[in-house]
Amino acid sequence: MEKMYSRIEKVKDGEFIMEEDTWAYFAFVLREGKARMMKKVDGRQVVIGTLNKGDIFGETGFLGEPRRTTSVVAEGEVMVEMIGRDSFMRFFHELPKDVQANLYAMDKNLTIIAEIYSRLVVLFQILQDHETKMTEAKTLEMELEKLPEFVKDMVSAIAKRHNRAVECLNKLTCQIEEKQTKLMSHYS
Repeated sequence: MEKMYSRIEKVKDGEFIMEEDTWAYFAFVLREGKARMMKKVDGRQVVIGTLNKGDIFGETGFLGEPRRTTSVVAEGEVMVEMIGRDSFMRFFHELPKDVQANLYAMDKNLTIIAEIYSRLVVLFQILQDHETKMTEAKTLEMELEKLPEFVKDMVSAIAKRHNRAVECLNKLTCQIEEKQTKLMSHYS
């Protein structure tokens, strides 16, 4: 088997190693340092993970969607090994067809899971913002004591619905974490 072509590059703090929605010409191995995986969701840049020395990333752009679905930004100075698409695909096409099919399916699932996860991160951030506002609402409740009874009843009804919604979100979050744990153990 021939050697896979690669080269080493130094990337400065805060620079993109790969950028979302660009073409996937390289996969990467993080040889030194750390990096943040980020994704745009509804116009918001969301951190969806951290990469450490030895982590491989960007390879899914070779198997499925040819455009990057995430960005990776250096945290401090990093060294990355860049593996060319053509070099990788030569090795990939030597694999048995059933292995190739399984890898394509895993790649598709990973892309879907990453999309769902990033959207949940945004929703979680929104929920945290609302928790901060709940503290402000407690102060508001004290002010409402001076208002007529029907206004207090309305505020109480809103607060109860809000609390039920938060409980439902917490349950859903637990279910998602359980599903994620099962999926991770399945692919390990």
